[in-house]
Amino acid sequence: MSVVLLVDDEPQMQGLVAMCLEGSGATVVQAANLEEALTAARLERPSVILLDIGLGQEDGLHILPSLRADPALAGVPVLMFSVHDSMRQDALDQGAAGFVTKPFRLEVLREAVKEHLP
Repeated sequence: MSVVLLVDDEPQMQGLVAMCLEGSGATVVQAANLEEALTAARLERPSVILLDIGLGQEDGLHILPSLRADPALAGVPVLMFSVHDSMRQDALDQGAAGFVTKPFRLEVLREAVKEHLP
């Protein structure tokens, strides 16, 4: 079974994304901040990580080096998402496998995630 780690600090967005992806057959594990994300990623061994750039006071781009440095997580594709499309190139330059702009259409999100599932 495919596991998607969703990292977003907004409960409504977590619920919407989880419902969308679980409807496609994925198991969604949720984290609200970077510390929870790293812990969950190491425990759950996700197939894909969907990471919001804006996490309250934290910046999702700062977690990418930690994920890439961890041998158990280095190969896990990370898809970034944000309301700021201007962050797309920064995310890709720092190692993101893809970028989805909020607000997004559910089918666009599903396809972006599905592309990276085993």
